[in-house]
Amino acid sequence: MKQFYFMSGLPRSGSTLLTALLNQNPEIHASTNSPLLDTIHYTEEYLLYNSEQYKATPNPEGAYKVLSSIPYNYYFNTPQDIIIDKSRGWVNQIQHIQDYITSEPKIICPVRNIQDILSSFLNLISNSKTTSFIDENLIRNNIEISNDNRCDYLMSPQGIIGQSYNALLECFRKGNNQYLLLIDYDDLVRNPQHELNRIYEFIGLSSYCHSFENVSTKQDENDNVYKLENMHNVRDTVEKIHRDNTKYLSENIMNKYNHMEFWKKQRTQKYSIFGL
Repeated sequence: MKQFYFMSGLPRSGSTLLTALLNQNPEIHASTNSPLLDTIHYTEEYLLYNSEQYKATPNPEGAYKVLSSIPYNYYFNTPQDIIIDKSRGWVNQIQHIQDYITSEPKIICPVRNIQDILSSFLNLISNSKTTSFIDENLIRNNIEISNDNRCDYLMSPQGIIGQSYNALLECFRKGNNQYLLLIDYDDLVRNPQHELNRIYEFIGLSSYCHSFENVSTKQDENDNVYKLENMHNVRDTVEKIHRDNTKYLSENIMNKYNHMEFWKKQRTQKYSIFGL
C-alpha cells in the first residue's frame, strides 16, 4: 500500500536538490513538480460544484471513491510505496490531503531567505539565452525590463515567489504549520545528511546514508515549459555557493524585501506580505 507524503514551500529553495537526494533511497519516489494537486482540485470542483448531472443525482460515496483514487491511479506504475509528491500548492490545500489522501498530512517545506531567492532568479535570467516568463510578463504589461521590476513582479500576488509566499503565510495563519517540516536551504547545503535525517524522522522512515557528490536528478524537467532555462538543474556536488546579492538587487529592493522570513519568528503574531 502506497504511503503519501508531500513537498511544498518556496521556489529556488532546494526542492529539486532534495528530490534528487531522496531518490537515492530505493524505497522512495520523490516527484518532480506534479499535477496531482491540480487534478484533485479541478476534478472536485467540477464534480461536486459544477456538474448539473451530479447536482441532480448526488452520489457522495461515488465522488469520494473517484477523488481518493486519483493519487493511487496517478502513481500506479511507480514501484516504490513511499511517494513524496511535490507541488508548491500543498501548504495551502491541506484539506484536500485530509479529505482524499491521509488524515495526517506531512509536508516537507523548503524555505530560504527571500533576497537570496530573488538573486537566484535574476542569476538564472542573466545566464539564459531566451526570454524568461518574467520578462514576457513585463513586456505584455508594457513595463520596463529591469531587475527592480523583475523582483516586484516575482513578489507580486501573481508572481511565483509571491504566490508561494502567500500560500505558506496562509498555512501559518490557519495554524496548519503543525503539518510542516521546514528545511532551510542554507542548512541543507551546509549539512545535508542532518537535514535528510530530520526528514526521515518526520515521515517515520529509517535513516539512509546519502551521497553528496555526483548528484543527479531521477527525472529531467523540461524547463522550456516554464520558460526559464536551467531552473531545475542541480549541481553535481552539494555545497554552499556564496553569491553577492548586491550584484543583482538594488538598495531599494534589498530594503523592500528585507526581514520577510516570518517562519523564523517564534511567537504568534499577525503577518503581512510586505511588513512583518
